[in-house]
Amino acid sequence: MYKKIAIFTLLFALTIGVVLYYKHQSRLEHGAYTALQSGYLNLKKGKKLQAMGDFSFLSEFYGHKRNSTVQEIVAEALLKKAEILVEVKNTDDAILTLERLSNLFLDSKNQKLKDDVALALFRQGNLLLEQKEYEPAMLALSHLVSVYGRSDNIKIKRMVAQAMYQETEILNHWEKKDTALNIHSAIIEQFINEQDPEIRLVTAKSLMARTVNRLNNREWGPALYNSNLFIKIFSKDASPTIKEFLAHNLLYRAEILHRVKTIPEDQKKLFGDNPQEAALTTYDELLSAIDKHKEGEYQRYKITALLGKAQIFQQQKKYTEALNLCNQIYESFADIDATKIKDVVAKSLLTKAQILNTLQQYKQALIVYQQIIQSYHYDDSHNTINDVLLSAYIESSAILVQLDNNAEALKLLSQAVQIFQNTHNERLYYKVSEAYMAMAELQVKMHLYDDALSSYTSLISMAHHKTLSSIRYNGALAIIKKANLLIQLKKGSDIKQTYDLLTTFYQNDEDMKVREIVAQGMYGRAKSLFEHNRGYTAVDIIRKIFKLFDKDKSNPVIHDVLEKTKELQKQLGSTIVW
Repeated sequence: MYKKIAIFTLLFALTIGVVLYYKHQSRLEHGAYTALQSGYLNLKKGKKLQAMGDFSFLSEFYGHKRNSTVQEIVAEALLKKAEILVEVKNTDDAILTLERLSNLFLDSKNQKLKDDVALALFRQGNLLLEQKEYEPAMLALSHLVSVYGRSDNIKIKRMVAQAMYQETEILNHWEKKDTALNIHSAIIEQFINEQDPEIRLVTAKSLMARTVNRLNNREWGPALYNSNLFIKIFSKDASPTIKEFLAHNLLYRAEILHRVKTIPEDQKKLFGDNPQEAALTTYDELLSAIDKHKEGEYQRYKITALLGKAQIFQQQKKYTEALNLCNQIYESFADIDATKIKDVVAKSLLTKAQILNTLQQYKQALIVYQQIIQSYHYDDSHNTINDVLLSAYIESSAILVQLDNNAEALKLLSQAVQIFQNTHNERLYYKVSEAYMAMAELQVKMHLYDDALSSYTSLISMAHHKTLSSIRYNGALAIIKKANLLIQLKKGSDIKQTYDLLTTFYQNDEDMKVREIVAQGMYGRAKSLFEHNRGYTAVDIIRKIFKLFDKDKSNPVIHDVLEKTKELQKQLGSTIVW
């Protein structure tokens, strides 16, 4: 009897406990829900500060409760609070709010909470990236990818794909391009078969990035493979952005085929054996595909394709077709002010002038060169226009020399040097060095010897500082030519000082072409001294030649210099040991 009473009492107590527990949980849920609704009501009334107060109260009072419904309400409140903070430009507190959410529920098994944590990490990473706080952004995004990377939830997949792409942006900012490229490849591998438009767009961007990387590295085969893969996978996508990417990839394909001398074996089935013809076919395919599009980048793709065709026709000596395309470009695009369009228009004018020059239609060529000179102006930040403009000066001066108009040619070269001598672009400065050399040669021809010496000196003073080896080569050559001119002018006191600059500036140069010209110049100096009965001075130069260039004797040019130096040594009867 007593046993039954005890059992009954225990059951009654348990029942009361369960009822009280659920009543308490119900009150918690009701309280949390009421606070959430209060926040939404204040938000609806435009009272953002009060709404954030409600959401903050929710997270502080209910944040550590174990009731899953309450936790879901807290997560919703924190996400909403972060949204409001972003709207009022309080990004720092928005980031802290999202961080609190992920810290509270990171280990939850509740699927709704797991999804909210993923969203919080994604938004946190985006906000940090906007703030250029790259390290914490990378931590948030990497956490999202590592924890949720294999989720089947389409919303999570979208966030993971975008987070991976944002990781590549951070890595590129850190100059870790190879690691970024690996992540692009991972995006492609993981999402290549996804049909969701947002994910396909991310995949398309990664494949584009991989193609651009190969192009920048001049890896034409892999670049062509990636471009073809893009065209194959995305040719039927309806997304306007992907359609534009598709046009860009057709342009990539054509430009690669335009550049290569032979088509890779694994691409010959698609393109045949003639890269130029394959490029022309691709340019035509692109022009046909974008004929009715005038928005976005399509105009640039069209003008670039037309110029590409013109340049191929120029190489094939189909000059009439090339000139027609150059004229079409100018007539259709000359009035468009977009920088990239202006660049191609300028290049088309230069191509036209070069074709007319080739056809020996010099007067017409000079008219086009003059059109370039009058239409464009130097801007150190605008490399394409600068290159076209400087080419116009140099090439038109060469025509004028052919026409025996040396004075006008010299005037153009002087203008070119004056305009471009302070450029920070070394590839452009190489052309400046060519202008200096042409100007000095013309000044010698016109017996303006002091001016020629001054031109050589100006180039010599700058060239040895440059990174580009072709500029240093011209600098070394200018030293030799200046020295020879001094010998011709019998200015003995300056000859040795000038020749000494070869070793002062270039004896440790690592570029073989530069070393070749220095060795030849030093041998020429030693031979000249010997021929003028100054063998005792030639001995020191011979010693330097052996010392500086013995390590390069496998190079044919330097080997020849060393052999001739040996013969000169024998003639001197020197005791120098080889």
